[in-house]
Amino acid sequence: MSIIQHIYLQLLEFGPSRRRLRRLRALMQGWAGYTDPYYEIAKLTKLADANLFVDIGCHDGRTLRRFIESGVHTDVVAFDPLPGNIEKAKRTLSAYADSIQFVQAAMSDEDGEAKFYQNVNDQTSSLLENEKGNINSFKVETQHQAVLRVPTVKLDTWMRESGIEDPRLVIKCDTQGAEGKVIAGGLKSFGDCVHAFYGEVMLGEMYEGQASFQDLRQLLEHECGMVLKNIYPCMHDARGEAVQMDVLWVKRDYLR
Repeated sequence: MSIIQHIYLQLLEFGPSRRRLRRLRALMQGWAGYTDPYYEIAKLTKLADANLFVDIGCHDGRTLRRFIESGVHTDVVAFDPLPGNIEKAKRTLSAYADSIQFVQAAMSDEDGEAKFYQNVNDQTSSLLENEKGNINSFKVETQHQAVLRVPTVKLDTWMRESGIEDPRLVIKCDTQGAEGKVIAGGLKSFGDCVHAFYGEVMLGEMYEGQASFQDLRQLLEHECGMVLKNIYPCMHDARGEAVQMDVLWVKRDYLR
């Protein structure tokens, strides 16, 4: 790591400098023709007059903090099945605690519980078993530390029980191949009150039973009335093969 990289990472630990650096980075990306997803989704949240931002797979809270600091100023509910991640996220987001509800559960297509694969790198943990893409490209990171039973909940169930009046949702979803399960368990909500969905899409064969890009397009565009808004740069493995990307779908009203 270079000295400049080290200084940059140190500055990201402090709120005021972190926000300024992120804003500068987004401006420079804009000049180069690249849209920063955090600021784009913050703008969509305002445009849609959203009253809830749903973070499905919040991990340690750092990604959610970036959304909040980029301008997502609404109530938040953050889901994660691992209690350790929930505790980390609460510490990371302590400055915003009044507006965040944490739920220890994996959002899926069934209510109840399911097997969950906790990996060496928590960010690769999933409801789905590893497929050859993870085994070949990220063998160490995706090695299982434990196989757990975790609570699961459908988005439609949670929305029905939440009692939120006139819900207008923006969703960020990072569930390591299980995005199709999330959508299938929330088809009514996606049709009625989800105005934007920012999710991870697997390109390589990373998890058994993962939803493909075409699977997600079928669900979101043909069954939920959304349209493809943006595709962000791919993540590559050490060999240079594209393994995953982030994609944004919105209701047609927010195409511009």
